[in-house]
Amino acid sequence: MSKTKSTKQSRLIVWRGRFRRIAKFLADTPLPEILFLSTFVLIRWWNNSDFSYPREILLPVVAFTVLAIIVFYLYRAIFGPGLAAHLASLSLLYLFYVFQFIEGTRFGTAVYNIIPDGLSTAFTRCIILAILLGLLCGGSAWVVQRVTQRYKILRQLQLYKVILFAIAFIFALQVVRTGTRLFDLRHQLSYKYPAPALPAPSATAQSTKPDIYYLVFDRYTNSNVLKESFNYDNSEMTKFLDEQDFVIRQNALSNYPFTMSSIASTMAMNYFPELERKFGRDGSWQSAAPYRSVFNDPPIARVLKSHGYQYNQVSSWWDFARIGIKADSQPTRSYRLRVLNKPFYLSDLQRDIFFKSILSPWVKKGLTLFDKGVIKYDIDRNPIENFDAQMSSLKAIAARADKSTPQFSFAHVLAPHPPYIFDANGNIPSYDHESNDNGVDESVKYTSELTYLNKRIKDLITRIREDSPSSIIVIQADEGPYPKQFRGPMSATHYYNPLELPQKQMQQKFGVFATYYMPGIASEELSQLDSSVNVFRFILDNYLGYDLKMLPDCQLSSGNKFNIYNYTVVNDRLTGEALPAECRQYE
Repeated sequence: MSKTKSTKQSRLIVWRGRFRRIAKFLADTPLPEILFLSTFVLIRWWNNSDFSYPREILLPVVAFTVLAIIVFYLYRAIFGPGLAAHLASLSLLYLFYVFQFIEGTRFGTAVYNIIPDGLSTAFTRCIILAILLGLLCGGSAWVVQRVTQRYKILRQLQLYKVILFAIAFIFALQVVRTGTRLFDLRHQLSYKYPAPALPAPSATAQSTKPDIYYLVFDRYTNSNVLKESFNYDNSEMTKFLDEQDFVIRQNALSNYPFTMSSIASTMAMNYFPELERKFGRDGSWQSAAPYRSVFNDPPIARVLKSHGYQYNQVSSWWDFARIGIKADSQPTRSYRLRVLNKPFYLSDLQRDIFFKSILSPWVKKGLTLFDKGVIKYDIDRNPIENFDAQMSSLKAIAARADKSTPQFSFAHVLAPHPPYIFDANGNIPSYDHESNDNGVDESVKYTSELTYLNKRIKDLITRIREDSPSSIIVIQADEGPYPKQFRGPMSATHYYNPLELPQKQMQQKFGVFATYYMPGIASEELSQLDSSVNVFRFILDNYLGYDLKMLPDCQLSSGNKFNIYNYTVVNDRLTGEALPAECRQYE
């Protein structure tokens, strides 16, 4: 054997020894538990990667890492190093991760039923159930370890090493899977919608700039669809608006069939052919991040801020209109987690992960040490509270004492969008709130909520007109109500595909309620505003001295909500008229 060969073998033996020592050390840490829980978080992001940013996994991973460390070292103190501590920790941590499900099982319900009413708070219930689960997992792990030690064949299986290897291997596979998805979406995730390239104003702007309210009542459809598809007469509302000098776009249609593309198009004052050119061929799974870049920093807000406006985002509970927004104020932003007094506003994905786990009652209870807040979840508005907060905030903006700074306020209001939280009188309905026919047909849920919503809109308009009479008020829905063909979860074989809808249902999906109050503009001139994409072009022209070209009124549909940057013009299918040639450029 040569000296060189002997040296290489010696080095290999040394490195193997080092690797074994490192592996042995890591095996006696909470790393397997951290990898185990992180795998589930990565899977959740992968399944939601069309709407969620990768950074949204960081906070849940950190939170579950802390939980894993605590649980593992408690069991290790009891059982010592080895199989039992890991088995108990892994099983208990999984039960903690799906804690909401455990609460709904017969076991969870039975435990909660025996707790005296005086002790039955969300926090105490979860503590008692957690202790029982901890004892169950610990006892089961102890039994497994004892049985394994007793029988030689089980010892030869090396169950301890098999479990640790399986955890590391599955985590590695999910990391590769996640990395592949990130690579596929890299251009979409990094895309920033450009600032609008508008020509300089050619005329002198009004000396006093009016406040502007852009109010989106999600899935509020036009009067024709309401009559034809829902047998609902909306004339009382339209009569009120006529009396308030609003102009209504009759039988208005959205430019795009879904909220993200529709609102983004209105606030960008443009269609999105460049998104199709950039991302239309990016596989079968696409991210909504390019649309979110419009929501995060809307072009119209940038233009108005350059003219001295303050931008107010009066957000709903949907995180597109709540997270990452470059607004001057967000008076209704909800779902705040304070860690060492630093606020984190949870995204929909983060909320879903946190509040299906045992962390929900714990962070809501909060932790304080030496009179300093360590962690606390607050501003947890339910849909009714969020709706009321939005209405109150909009009224407060109009009623502010100092009106020296003009305000641009965008409110995305999730009504009459499900869940159906109001009946016709504003009470909580007795029927199922979700998009189904449980209790009553969904059309009854929709029109009942719409009846009450109209009352609240009337009240809001009256208050704005009284407190800020020169304000521009744009009420323009983003999309129509979903037809029943769109029910059920999306999957690789079940898409929400507007292109597959018959004409009547397609008109329902594109139909929107659109009405405008613009003081100083003759109703005949305002009636020429015929498309959602043009509303802010019209405002900039008439109030800030611009001279922008009005775009053609085009309706463009994506094939489904997984492949969202391939557009087809559907004007002809919606109206029965010839397809406008000028709309082809936006496909």
